[in-house]
Amino acid sequence: MLKKKSFAILFYLVFLSQLIFTLSFTSIDLVNGLGLELQNDDPIITSFSENILLSTDDIPYPQHVEPTIALGSNDEIFAGWKNAEGHNTGGIRVSFTKSLDYGKTWSTVEYMPYYGGILTGQSDPWLVYRNGYLYYAYLEYSRTITPLSQITVATSTDDGDSWNIVNATGGVGFADKETMTVDSTGNIYVVYDDIDQVNGSVFVRITQSTNHGQTFDEISIITDSINDPIDHLGPYVTTDNQNDVYVAWVWWTISSTWGDIYVSRSENQGVTFSTPIDINPLSENGTFTTSLDGYPAKATLPVIRFDSNDRMYCLWAEIDDIDTTWSIFLKYSDDYGLTWSDRYAISEPFSGDQWQPDFEIDSQNRLHIVFYDLRGYYFRPFYRMGYFEGSSTILTVTDPIPIADQQTHSTFTRPGDYFTVRVDSKDIPHVVWTDGRNNEMDIYYSHGIASGLSRGIKIGLGVGLPMGCIVIVVVIVIFTRKK
Repeated sequence: MLKKKSFAILFYLVFLSQLIFTLSFTSIDLVNGLGLELQNDDPIITSFSENILLSTDDIPYPQHVEPTIALGSNDEIFAGWKNAEGHNTGGIRVSFTKSLDYGKTWSTVEYMPYYGGILTGQSDPWLVYRNGYLYYAYLEYSRTITPLSQITVATSTDDGDSWNIVNATGGVGFADKETMTVDSTGNIYVVYDDIDQVNGSVFVRITQSTNHGQTFDEISIITDSINDPIDHLGPYVTTDNQNDVYVAWVWWTISSTWGDIYVSRSENQGVTFSTPIDINPLSENGTFTTSLDGYPAKATLPVIRFDSNDRMYCLWAEIDDIDTTWSIFLKYSDDYGLTWSDRYAISEPFSGDQWQPDFEIDSQNRLHIVFYDLRGYYFRPFYRMGYFEGSSTILTVTDPIPIADQQTHSTFTRPGDYFTVRVDSKDIPHVVWTDGRNNEMDIYYSHGIASGLSRGIKIGLGVGLPMGCIVIVVVIVIFTRKK
């Protein structure tokens, strides 16, 4: 007779073989449903946490748009936005709040300090955290007949409890649409549009601080439109792993109202830049719309980032050639912006608008992408994760997940020109966005929730099995006789 232990071993091995046989067919369906292959025990974002209202200060400014977010070294969360009197009017003040407990509770909302005086308006907030320093850039402008402006940069070493503020710009006209980055050595770079309203020319300028924001120096004019009827608008700045500086912007022809994305590189800390390269010459559908048509205003504004392998990504929105809706596209460069891949469509193929994207790259070089999605008369933010498997040129993108649990009616036509996603030390995305569920524009926060699925499973339990193959398990059982 066989021992009970032998029967147990036999039963277990037969069960295991059946399990592997089943997974060889069903695991690919699970993977496709999530939109990616599972590996390395990395989290998969399958939903988002409770939506938390941040803009609780409705007096005297009831409308709140254009949120920004940064994460500290211990996953502290810092958030800001601009406050306005109307849902589609200019900013008046910019706000700040923070959470030290992973978004559960938030500090009392405060206005950022003025640089010039009480008649100054504030707008275009942008937060960056690096090596113990929190930087907050925002536009300050004169609310008089001559609307001159500057980019103010506030610096804090105590998580925003106190600020030191300086004027970071030295342009000739109206400073607008700034973005900011900080390299690994602490150099701060701010790029912005400088609009000369006397002769109509537009400059893209870059300013730098080498002393943690105590002072800034204008170091370069990247582009100008003095000699041609073209505007260079919406610059975005980043650095690679060698701390070379890159700027992307939309080069927009006023006469045809169409434009494209250009990128330029500086190998001397922003003093000079290379000849701009058109990264999307076959489909130059970048443009700007107003909110006068009863739908949210949209703009082609690029976002550029590097992963840990110095692959450069550019994400932007433009009007699609096929159905003339707004769609989101991605390209990458493996030679520091000299040549670019074919473009990948991030948007789903449906009749509707998807615009205003942002993305962050995590420790596994995966892309966490967010955007607004307009379906019918309502819009809200969505999230998708994308990644390339090794050296593959095939982009895998997860199904879109709604971030907001309620929608915003399209009569709210000015959610701003951007919103923000940042990834924490555990590769979890944190998002702030503009939301009109309470019949006013408010700022909400949420973070991704990872599924409990093991990421150690690839197709066929990680043994490289072809899809649909039959797994045959040879079971060797030692039979022993009962003595």
